[in-house]
Amino acid sequence: MTAGDRAGRGRHGPAPAPHRRRALPRTVRTARPARRAAPALVLVLTTLLTGSACGLLNEESERYTRACGVVVDGSGSGSAGRTGFDARAKLRGSLERFLTDTGCRTLAFAPITRASQSSKCQANTVDLDPELAATEDREHYRGQLRADALKTAGELLTCAQRQRPGSDVVGALSRMAQHRPSGERPAEGSGEGTGTGPDTGPGGRKGSFAVLVVSDFEQNDDDFTMSGQNLATEQGRAEAIGRLLSSNGTPDLSGADLYPVGYGMKHKTRPAAYQRFDAFWTELLEGRLKARVHTTYR
Repeated sequence: MTAGDRAGRGRHGPAPAPHRRRALPRTVRTARPARRAAPALVLVLTTLLTGSACGLLNEESERYTRACGVVVDGSGSGSAGRTGFDARAKLRGSLERFLTDTGCRTLAFAPITRASQSSKCQANTVDLDPELAATEDREHYRGQLRADALKTAGELLTCAQRQRPGSDVVGALSRMAQHRPSGERPAEGSGEGTGTGPDTGPGGRKGSFAVLVVSDFEQNDDDFTMSGQNLATEQGRAEAIGRLLSSNGTPDLSGADLYPVGYGMKHKTRPAAYQRFDAFWTELLEGRLKARVHTTYR
C-alpha cells in the first residue's frame, strides 16, 4: 500500500465521496409552469366566447317599434270595494302582459277623472326598448323598464283617485290620442279589423298604436252621464254619441287597437243593461271612431 493510499483511507477507513445533487430532466423542470399557464388561457377563451354570445344575443333580438298607451280610471267605480271593479288589481294583472304581448317600444299615460283632458295628473312617456351596448342583456332591461312602467301607472292612478269624483272616458281617450305617432294610419282595405287576441310577433303590427284602457267605461262627467241617456234604440244611441263627442272631443283613434280591462263590470249581473251598454260603446268606438277593440284582457 502506498503512502497515498494510506492517506486516503485515514484511520477509520476510506473517505466518502463528495455528495452531488442529481440534475432533473428538462421536461420535469418546465412542466409546472406550463400547468400554471393553462387556467389563464381558459379564462381568456371563456371571456371571448361569452362576449361573442352576448353580442349575438342582442343582435338577434328583434327591436320593438309599436307606440302604446295606458289609460287608468280614477273614478269611484274603480275602487277595491264590493261595488268597484278594482282598477289597481286590473292594472297589475294586465299591463306588463300587454306590453310584452303587444311589443311596445314606447308607453304614454293618461288618467280618467271627471275632467280628464284638463287633469293635472300626468306622467312622461317612457322608452321600453332603448339603445343598449351589444354586451348588455336586452331582455333583462326590458323587464326592468316594464316593471317601472307599472309603478308609474300606479302612481298616476293614485293621483286620479284623489281628484273630484267622476269619469270622463272619452276625454281620457282624446288626451291619449295626442300621443299617437304622426302620419301613422292603417291603409284602406288593409283587412285589419276587430280582434280577440294579441298581435302576432314581438313587434306587433309595425307602426300601429295600441292602448290599454283600465276602466269600466261608465261615462259620468259634468256634461254627460250614461244613466240619463236612451240607449235602448239605435237612434237613441246615435243621438247620445253625438252629444258626448261634441262636449268631450272626438279622439283620433281610427285604426288604433284598444284593449279594455274592467269593461262593463257594473252590469255583469244585468244582461239587458249590459247589452245596451255594450251596443253604445261598440257603435261609438268601432262605428264612429273606427278603432279596433280587442277582448284579450277584458
